[in-house]
Amino acid sequence: MNVWERLRKPARPLRNERRAFDLHADLPTLRVVIDPLLALTPEVDGYFDLLRRADASILILRRREQNQVLASGDYAVVTPAETPADSGWGGVIEKHENGVVHRAIPFAQKNTESAFNWAKHYGLDPVAARARELDAQAAISLEADLYVTDNEFALHRKTMRSACTVSDALAVIGLHQRLRSRVLVGPEDAQFITSWMAERIQVTAMLPRVDAQFNDVMETRAGDGALSMLRAMLIRLERALAARDRLLVTSLHPNGLIGFEAPDELVERAVVALQGVLDAAARALNAQLTSPVPASEASFSRKSFRAQLPPATRKLVEDSDNRATREIISVLRNTIHNQPFGIAAHEKGGEVERLATVEGEPGEKFRALAAQLKATDRWTLFETKSAVPDLGFGVVLRPIPLIDELIVRCAALSDSLIASAPWATTPFPDAERTGWGSGPAFIRSVQRGYGLDDAVVFAR
Repeated sequence: MNVWERLRKPARPLRNERRAFDLHADLPTLRVVIDPLLALTPEVDGYFDLLRRADASILILRRREQNQVLASGDYAVVTPAETPADSGWGGVIEKHENGVVHRAIPFAQKNTESAFNWAKHYGLDPVAARARELDAQAAISLEADLYVTDNEFALHRKTMRSACTVSDALAVIGLHQRLRSRVLVGPEDAQFITSWMAERIQVTAMLPRVDAQFNDVMETRAGDGALSMLRAMLIRLERALAARDRLLVTSLHPNGLIGFEAPDELVERAVVALQGVLDAAARALNAQLTSPVPASEASFSRKSFRAQLPPATRKLVEDSDNRATREIISVLRNTIHNQPFGIAAHEKGGEVERLATVEGEPGEKFRALAAQLKATDRWTLFETKSAVPDLGFGVVLRPIPLIDELIVRCAALSDSLIASAPWATTPFPDAERTGWGSGPAFIRSVQRGYGLDDAVVFAR
């Protein structure tokens, strides 16, 4: 299950998990419980410790033994065998700056045995599920927004919305920080940066071969005409990432949030920005042709323009999957001139998913292109008959996976196109990169906060 699907707020919140990334306009403290049996890399472990020390908007909770001295952010678990009465309940002792809070773990013993049976039913390891269930129940009692774990049973169980993997947790933490425009990077070279700085670093990481065309004085071997277009590629991809952030937030809540646009508006904003990335790439390549066409005619959709491109570049442009990526972005972008995106919602088991629709001829084109990219199941929920008879059938889009994949596909394709140009330089080795935000550890820290680095890179 995608982390954004898991965290989506149900129409009627579950009684035993009231929070689960319960974002409001005031952006409350994000409560993150780390599974004590989870093995973390030194880099990620150091980042969680850094968050604990430096970012008051994120509370990192870690388990300690009862005989240890608890510091602020520590908690200890009282097992059912240790409770005074033979009730089968457990407990949690949470240490705050100003004191200690005791919380109950209702029916801890019963839930532990139940985990064994359900894990066996799901085909998971029942012994491991039973051994780790008490920690999962403790996270619920601690009202965790995120329970960072590799516990297969907890991750499989849809009713435990807070359970997520390390990479998913870091993506949610990154979103929470960018909404505050206060992003903590580290643990190496630890510092706070703003959201636009994070966007710029993420963009240069996704377009390394575009970034390689610039040197310390912001010049390029390609000349001034291409330079302005390469800058435009970076800026427009930043705008797509900004739209994605707002889309993630608004899609998590069934009734929307004050100050956040509806998913259909944000999908439109994102695809317009992605079309701008491709247009800027075409004009950057056009600026270096022996006989450049007028800028208004520099488009990958024009056969006459493609014929003038270098063979390696033309091969990339005309690749079937790359062509489908370009066309699907164009189809969605062109809805601003025709029938606009519609809005929809889907409720299943009390969970509401906010959706967008595209109808008529654009919907039919989208359906065919998504099938070509083998993305129909990921990008669409179902087809529907339009309320307007002339439009025929429409397609109901799932905004988050659609925009995530289109951003990755568009960035990979655009970066490869620039790299294929005869005048292109190669990316700087990490050891030769200089300047603020150029260190590999610094960049990795920002990338983890976006959660896009694990996506498949399609075009390279």
